[in-house]
Amino acid sequence: MKAVILAGGEGKRLRPYTLSIAKPMVPILNKPIMEYSINLLKSYGIKDIFVTTCYKRESIKKYFRNGNNFGVNITYLDEKEPLGTAGGIFLAKGLLNEPFIVLSGDTFTNIDIDKVIKFHLKRQSLLTLVSKEVENPKQFGVCFTDYNRKLIDFVEKPERWIGNEINTGIYIVDPLLFHKYPSEGVVDFSKDLFPQLIENNENVYVFKTDAYWRDIGNPDQYKKAREDLLKGRYDSVNKQFTKRYELEKELLNKFITRLQVACPHQLKPHILAKLNEAEGNQSPTPLEEVRINHYNGGWTKIINDPEHGFIIYSRAERRNLSKELAQYYGKKIKKWQKV
Repeated sequence: MKAVILAGGEGKRLRPYTLSIAKPMVPILNKPIMEYSINLLKSYGIKDIFVTTCYKRESIKKYFRNGNNFGVNITYLDEKEPLGTAGGIFLAKGLLNEPFIVLSGDTFTNIDIDKVIKFHLKRQSLLTLVSKEVENPKQFGVCFTDYNRKLIDFVEKPERWIGNEINTGIYIVDPLLFHKYPSEGVVDFSKDLFPQLIENNENVYVFKTDAYWRDIGNPDQYKKAREDLLKGRYDSVNKQFTKRYELEKELLNKFITRLQVACPHQLKPHILAKLNEAEGNQSPTPLEEVRINHYNGGWTKIINDPEHGFIIYSRAERRNLSKELAQYYGKKIKKWQKV
């Protein structure tokens, strides 16, 4: 699994600490906030990390460079101007072809990453949001879920509220999101994506954590984070942080292959009808996305791309198998075009 750390924000509420450096570089006991996040990711075996940058980006690059000194591989996603919490991620859609985790650069946490991944895969979620209960949710987005933890409503920074389960800014994202909701420019998870996902009844689920988490968004929270670390509140709930965790074998051995198949627009109804017929869909209107479950626990998703034919995603326990499955359905689509 890969990770994206959002580090482009200006951090106005954290001034004067952010006047000369990027917000993720503000130190806690002589170590930048972002270094704690990198160490957390590395402890779960996640070493390929993308970092979105904008404000004072050189302070980040000068310290972390390519990540080798920290045991990870860092790729920077430079934004010429702020693109919101999701805009920079959409710039890297061609590099993220399997589920990935997103962390905010100013978050101080020891979140149970392995549990979140298991939850995400079990729910077959398009996006999994990590939540936490707080006393005062006024400065955060409040999540509302059904009995199965599916997100059914989301209210950003409410003046009045019912419930105190807030968005931590930590997500697991399936790359299918890029193709179902293509976006450019400024894009925000809370303001732009969540309303669309809820309206379309997408599989967006909420994992509630009881792990340590603090949003270092202002001087008061910054002070409390330092106190927590000094008093052992961070370490005491993060015993697993000092040793490397391996994800379960079934999670590590999942591979995804993406394949683009060209198809003339006029032939698409015929192809979609064939795909839906093969999967037993009796609806008079063929579905625009077909999911085929395989006996070995993997699956193939075939999506109608309005501009470029069809996109095929195949997931399997072996890389070669996922490739073979994608190619198999790619050949079927080409064959049906000739009939």
